[in-house]
Amino acid sequence: MNVKTMEGLAGASTSISMISTPMSVAKEAERKGDFDKMQRALGYASELTVQADEYSKKTKQGMKLDVEEASEKEKLQQEKLIEARREERKELEKKIESEKQENTDLDSAEISEEGKNQAEQSAPVSLDPTADTQNIVYDKFGETMEPAQEIGENVNLSV
Repeated sequence: MNVKTMEGLAGASTSISMISTPMSVAKEAERKGDFDKMQRALGYASELTVQADEYSKKTKQGMKLDVEEASEKEKLQQEKLIEARREERKELEKKIESEKQENTDLDSAEISEEGKNQAEQSAPVSLDPTADTQNIVYDKFGETMEPAQEIGENVNLSV
């Protein structure tokens, strides 16, 4: 809290509480009919009211300064956070770049002429995984058995 804010709040509070004394004196003087004493007491009360108003203005100035300081601190904190995020991003990019370099350093293999010849002589490999499969039927025990009929043949169901 700013010094002006604290001073303004304390001064205004004290001035307002001190107004009660001249006001009570003014009321008592009015009852007795002593108008000079009443006017002096009201003059003191008026001065204390003006003084409380001045302290109130000082409080408002202090509060404005508090808000400005708080916004400045927040702005600095945001800048620090932004800078920290930038640093994290740079480190992450360096890490990713180093991983990319590690992945490009893979081992390579060459096929010899003998291996190429063996590959040409072996049976061609089919890319369709279902091409080499046959129709296999399993019984309830999980053992293979011969299918009753080949696919595509007609079955006569009339007896």
